[in-house]
Amino acid sequence: MSWGLWAARILLAVYSVLLALALFSPSSQQQSSAVAHLGSLLDSLGAPSRLVTYPRLEVVMNAAIVAPVTFLGSLSWPSWSWRDWTAAGFVAAVAVELAQGLLLPDRQAAFSDIVANTIGAMVGAVVVALLRPMLRTRTAH
Repeated sequence: MSWGLWAARILLAVYSVLLALALFSPSSQQQSSAVAHLGSLLDSLGAPSRLVTYPRLEVVMNAAIVAPVTFLGSLSWPSWSWRDWTAAGFVAAVAVELAQGLLLPDRQAAFSDIVANTIGAMVGAVVVALLRPMLRTRTAH
């Protein structure tokens, strides 16, 4: 196995553990404050406040936290297509939201999180699918 494949799998394992800690923490206070902090930062940089709202940032951040999983997963298991990773992302998002809603009383399950996480899963895998032909061309030379 190549060093790149090992590196992708190690990074995937580490990132997945950190993501699980965030997803299954008893409350979402830290995650909510991160969204609010990003909103304040963007506001201070002059971003249009009518476009940069808390709900929109929350959706974007929910997508962004999942994309690295399928990006690294796609590098680690190239036989899986972006469609496979998107489907797996959807199933995982549903499982996480069910667990949060049923097992963590201070967390709320949200359909918008399932949609955002699934989009993030698709984006991570599609980026690798788009880059893969360029990577093959570079390694052929």
